[in-house]
Amino acid sequence: MDEKLELTYDRLKEKELEEVAKLYDAERPITTNRIKMKQTFAKIKNNPDYQMITVKNNGSIVGFAKVMIHHDIFEENNPFFTIWSVRVKEEYRRQKVGTRLFEYIENIAKDMNCEIICLIANKDNIGANQFYKELCYECENGYVKFLKN
Repeated sequence: MDEKLELTYDRLKEKELEEVAKLYDAERPITTNRIKMKQTFAKIKNNPDYQMITVKNNGSIVGFAKVMIHHDIFEENNPFFTIWSVRVKEEYRRQKVGTRLFEYIENIAKDMNCEIICLIANKDNIGANQFYKELCYECENGYVKFLKN
């Protein structure tokens, strides 16, 4: 891909749900339930603590990430972010699209005075995990329990 990338970032819009679902499903063995997707999006779209961030090149979605902001009420800690479901279209990989997406997310976190960013990633995705390490994300002690198969 020779074109100059002109990347822009925005919150996911309802009219873009199908395009993002296709990008998400391209790397998953299951297909997104479109009805549930629309219902859930309707519940969270106006909540500033949920952000679905799209990356566009010349107006076309080439990547996205889901970000959730967590607030700590018990200690004097600042908020922290959780990032998951990061995707970049295969033909845009190794062109700094993911790197620039993370820079964008990290700038939001800094602006909110966050102390930590947590990243949820599939341990079997060797390429993605190497990418996250290159961005200085560290694999810390954490656990996930899947309640459904």
